[in-house]
Amino acid sequence: MSIEGIPGQINIDFVKAWMEPRVSAKRFKHVIGVAKVASKIAAAYGCDSYLAELGGWLHDACKEEKDKVLVQKAREFKIPFTQVEEQYGHLLHGPVGACVVREELGITHEELLAAIAEHTLGNVPMSKLSEVLYLADCLEESRPSDYTAPIWASLSLDDEINVEKAMVTASDLGLLHLMETARPIHPRAVEVRNHYLAKLRARTDLES
Repeated sequence: MSIEGIPGQINIDFVKAWMEPRVSAKRFKHVIGVAKVASKIAAAYGCDSYLAELGGWLHDACKEEKDKVLVQKAREFKIPFTQVEEQYGHLLHGPVGACVVREELGITHEELLAAIAEHTLGNVPMSKLSEVLYLADCLEESRPSDYTAPIWASLSLDDEINVEKAMVTASDLGLLHLMETARPIHPRAVEVRNHYLAKLRARTDLES
């Protein structure tokens, strides 16, 4: 399959082999699950399933790097970051991972790289591919069912897919968890939640 911005040698088997030694066995199982869910959601959403699966395999390329290492790499890649991200460096694993994928694999497909970069905090706006990868990361089967079930119900894959509602549900549950565990909330998480809430209300008004 030839896609602009993705070198010819890059395919699913290639990225599997590249990813496996980068992460623990537990993390690799999560990666397998995200790739599977991303492909499923993409097919229902009119998004490229191959790119979604590829993003699923690559999204956590730097997840297990230490916080200080991620901050240092963000500096080296000239990725702007906030004080919250400097203090909690794991929040940078998406943007840093996207840069590593570009550098080590030669992937320059901007939408795919953005999806990898945005899969944790989201962004405003997001492409369909970014939305799919964000939700797939939330819905991977090792996540607790009391978290995933409401998101699946909101997404409604068996009816008319409702990405806006699923994004709001995922955001609400994520923010609730952060508050209950007394963790800081990144401003972008609130921005993304409000953005999709507005989109959901606009959609509901159109359908009523």
